[in-house]
Amino acid sequence: MPPPHDGIALFEKLHYFLTKWKIQNRIFSITLDNASANNVSVEFLINQLNLCGALCKGEFFHIRCCAHVVNLIVQEGLKEVDISILKVRESIKYVKGSQARKQKILECVKQSYLDSKKGLRQDVPTRWNSTFIMLDSAIYYKRTFQHLELLDSNFKTCPSNPEWDRLESICKFLAPFYEITCAFSGTKYPTSNMFFPCVSTAYAALKHERAYGIEYIRNIATRMLVKFEKYWFDFCDILAIAVILDPMYKFTFVE
Repeated sequence: MPPPHDGIALFEKLHYFLTKWKIQNRIFSITLDNASANNVSVEFLINQLNLCGALCKGEFFHIRCCAHVVNLIVQEGLKEVDISILKVRESIKYVKGSQARKQKILECVKQSYLDSKKGLRQDVPTRWNSTFIMLDSAIYYKRTFQHLELLDSNFKTCPSNPEWDRLESICKFLAPFYEITCAFSGTKYPTSNMFFPCVSTAYAALKHERAYGIEYIRNIATRMLVKFEKYWFDFCDILAIAVILDPMYKFTFVE
């Protein structure tokens, strides 16, 4: 879509296609992330579709993208950045910084008897799950980094043993949220029925860690809970109906 990408332009483009395909009076809901332009476009779209008799008068029209919300919640927690995460990030940047270093790390992998195909992953700021994948891959190659530290005097960002322990704890804490993100992002199966089971799991995990977790995990969980509760009340009741219609859960789960 050419710019501008403001709310009015998005509305006009969406409405054009809905009308062209003659489905403007058959749209029940639309899933969007939390960009402010989307809120504007949805407001205009509901008003326009109501003229055609929108289903339920558009009451359940705007569904917020659950995967995006999970991303925002975990990103909030990761603002409580542990120094060990920064060290892993810098270590991966270091070994990928030149061809000679890449060759050296491959030799260390071989000497550590690990599988080189798993590979080291660099995270990106906008995708929290890339941070989880980065930590998971780094923990797998822990012995490799320690071996490199002995061989390369210029490599100064290898985490210490207590920091590796912290990384393993953080990774274990984030694992359920990674699984939830993967489940919400599925393309070959319905996902709306997964919202309540996944969110319940996440909420229980956060409350447990805030109450009983190690201090640095507790700090992360506390930040995440504040963000979580902000979005929890903003979700659409239609997602409760989706889980009721799932034979695995039915009404008992919602109760």
